[in-house]
This record gives sequence, structure tokens and C-alpha cells, in this order.
Amino acid sequence: MRSPKLPLAALIALFLLTSCASYRPPVSAPPPPLPAEYVALCPPPVAPQGHEVDDVARTLKVLYDQYGLCAGRMADLLDWLEGAPTPAQPAR
Repeated sequence: MRSPKLPLAALIALFLLTSCASYRPPVSAPPPPLPAEYVALCPPPVAPQGHEVDDVARTLKVLYDQYGLCAGRMADLLDWLEGAPTPAQPAR
């Protein structure tokens, strides 16, 4: 007489074998190095050159330019960390 538990045991063994075949072991690899332009620090803010209105406006313009460069670099770094291509990288 045949055991009714034998097909169940065979089915469980079959599922275990198929699940082991598709399992990929986790890979721990170091993260890729940061691009060189993201490692460089932003320059320190410029000091005001004079007390005239034009000098203050010129200094403010330079500060806005520095902020724009640093903010753009930070946005590019965040995009790079999330895996999106940066303007220097081609799209994959």
C-alpha cells in the first residue's frame, strides 16, 4: 500500500530545490568612488570689497554665483547617489 504522505514530501522537496536554484547570495561590494568634482569643497564666501552700493551689489552677485555652483553640485551629488545619470554621465 502506498503512503499518502509520500507525494506531499516529494512536492516539498521539489519546491525546496527550485527555490535554492533561483536564490542569489547577497553580494557585499564597496560603493563606487565619488566623482572628483563632488569631493572638492565649495570655496569660502568672499568678503565685501567696499562699502559703496555698487561694491555691495557686486559682492552679492559673486555670493549668488558661488551659491548656485555649490547648490548645483549638491543636487548632482544627490542624483548620483540615487543612481540617476548626471550631465557628465551618459544615460544607461
